[in-house]
Amino acid sequence: MPLYRTLTRPGLLSLEQRQAFANDVVDIHCGITGAPRSFVHVLFADDDDGRLDEGQSALVFGTIRHGRTDAQKQQLTDRLAAALADRASIATSSVTAVSVDVDASYTMEGGVLLPEPGSADEEAWKAIGSSAE
Repeated sequence: MPLYRTLTRPGLLSLEQRQAFANDVVDIHCGITGAPRSFVHVLFADDDDGRLDEGQSALVFGTIRHGRTDAQKQQLTDRLAAALADRASIATSSVTAVSVDVDASYTMEGGVLLPEPGSADEEAWKAIGSSAE
């Protein structure tokens, strides 16, 4: 369910850098939230239309399940921005990272509606993702 969309200036990241950053995203998200690795999705797009603000090299926009703490969300965005800046050899200040909460009941993964974080159904849901890894 977690979906991270990365918008970068054209040519900022090579295919290898994109792959490495996608792995960073999975590691960061799963390390902070405990989600199964197979549930994390990462998309990339070049900013061919000039949507990024002046001085901004990249935007990481993540949709995550509602219920994460403010501290977890801050840790996610801080670590994502730092990882992308490191991969692209740019200043962290030129990377914007944002997360938006989505109600679990609005999202489906593997044909199953997602449980709320911390609910009794969450462990069974995680087992679905773990069996896919």
